[in-house]
Amino acid sequence: MNIPVIFVDDDKAIRDALGQTLELEDYDVQLFPGAKPALDVLDSQFQGVIITDINMPVINGLTFLKQALAIDPEFSIIMLTGHGDISMAVESMRIGAYDFLEKPFSTEHLLDVVKRAADKRQLVLENRELRRELEVQSGPGPRLLGTSPMIRQLRRVLSHLAQNPTPLFIHGQHGTGKSLVARFTHDHSNRQHSPFITINCQTEHPHQLHHELFGLTNDESDPLSGTAAASAFHRASGGTLYLKHIEQIPSALQLPLLTAIREAKAPESPRIIVSAALDNQQLQHASPFVKALYYELGFVGIALPPLHQRREDIVMLFKNFLRTDCSRFGIEPPQVDNELEHELTQYNWPGNIRELRTFAERYALMGKQASLGVNGDITAASHSQQVPTLADRVADFECKLLCDALHRHQGRLKDVQSELGLARKTLYDKLKKYEINKDEFKVS
Repeated sequence: MNIPVIFVDDDKAIRDALGQTLELEDYDVQLFPGAKPALDVLDSQFQGVIITDINMPVINGLTFLKQALAIDPEFSIIMLTGHGDISMAVESMRIGAYDFLEKPFSTEHLLDVVKRAADKRQLVLENRELRRELEVQSGPGPRLLGTSPMIRQLRRVLSHLAQNPTPLFIHGQHGTGKSLVARFTHDHSNRQHSPFITINCQTEHPHQLHHELFGLTNDESDPLSGTAAASAFHRASGGTLYLKHIEQIPSALQLPLLTAIREAKAPESPRIIVSAALDNQQLQHASPFVKALYYELGFVGIALPPLHQRREDIVMLFKNFLRTDCSRFGIEPPQVDNELEHELTQYNWPGNIRELRTFAERYALMGKQASLGVNGDITAASHSQQVPTLADRVADFECKLLCDALHRHQGRLKDVQSELGLARKTLYDKLKKYEINKDEFKVS
């Protein structure tokens, strides 16, 4: 993107000449004959350099400088002065101007000052983004972890949208974190203390979903209470209404929902966030209802990348999940060596973050028994394999607890028995069941 420059001068000849000079250097120049129209287009997101003459009618350069710095005190503003205006130039520097140029000045000197001013402005904006991202990531609620360019851009976009009630359309493959992004957006907005209502539109009971979305009429009210149930839009008033699996909503409910969203314009209306398990290609061939949401109702599209497109984030995510699971289970995290890190980043993760999350839980309980196979398939938690039963998970957890206790007590069964509150025979039975050899934990 070409760096923008705003140039304010009441002298048309100077304005045009300096504008042409800057355009030849690939700056995107806007020319203004006075301060008022320039102030009207300025906001704190302006990314470039402002150049203004000091001696101008109506609003002079110093007044313009003060009003511009009131919009953003870190603007890079260059003042142009005539002979005898040095005292005013010094005053402008005291107020907050970046630099000043005394007429006449050389083209080389002008371009050098503009370049340095532009570099400073870019640094200011980059630091703001970093501070904003740090505040968001260190605040309460869910975090969007990752250092890949796609995730950094996602955090930047969401930080700008957080305080804006603009409806969001989040889409991506299954398991890419759509619900997390919806919750993240709510928890880091000024609606965070208001309701966050989630409605799953994937249902085999359209009548029940209709009641969840639009409530019950007085004729359908609970005979015990005698009152009608409130709609999801009412329950989420002032907060966020999150509609997941929006692409699977029954056709009979599509038009009423579109109507309700169009009418949700009052200040107390909830912010609408919808999500769909559609990648970019599938979105192009989506139903007219989905396209109406995406293209006609002002929804901002948020595309989430599959995990294999952000491989640099995989190990960080895995270790975070592993720490969380081990803390939940009350066990020590198993070692993650270089070999496992390599295998994690080479696997394609068809189930995306959800699959990685499940594998981290399995690895917390099973260690190397749940490692990645030589062919890149997860031997204990592959997306394509059968989901482990509750009994399997309990057994894995029990085995891990026994091994941890044996490790802490260096194979002394009496201490393990005391810590876990097990009868002697029960402990021996479990060691036999899981084929655990206590001698392997003794320190020679």
